[in-house]
This record gives sequence, structure tokens and C-alpha cells, in this order.
Amino acid sequence: MLSNTSLPKQFWAEAINIACYLVNISPSTTINCKTLEEMWSGSRINYSILCVFGCLAYTHVNKGKSEPRAKKCTFLGYQDGVKGYRL
Repeated sequence: MLSNTSLPKQFWAEAINIACYLVNISPSTTINCKTLEEMWSGSRINYSILCVFGCLAYTHVNKGKSEPRAKKCTFLGYQDGVKGYRL
């Protein structure tokens, strides 16, 4: 998985976390193609927030009018409990 990428080995734990997250939000044929979250809460999963692990991402930085407004980052996963990404 990460052996063919340019990401350092320190991100392997993040890759495992995102793999577990994706398995948990995937539909299961044993429960009529529903996700565990859908069975538990009744609400559907929003798949439009998914991103490719290790892709280029930008975060907003507000340091002043004449300073750059974005900082280049690497996408590492999803933050628990909030609508945000781990960069």
C-alpha cells in the first residue's frame, strides 16, 4: 500500500485507520446492502466527502492580507466527531 508511494513510514498507522474507516462505512450484503451506521442511526452515509489517502490538499491560513492564504498538505484521514479532514 504505502511501499509504492513517496509517503514516509510514519503514516502507515494513518493508512490503517482510514482502511478501517472505509470498511466500516461500506455496505454489507448480510444486512441488505446497508451500512452499520445506517442500521444503528437510520441516517445514510454521505460518500461525497471521501478523498484519496495521501493526496495533495490545501488548508486555509489567515495570517494577514499580504500573506499566502493556503498551505500545502497531505490528506491523512477523517477527524472523528467533526466535519473535517486530518492533514
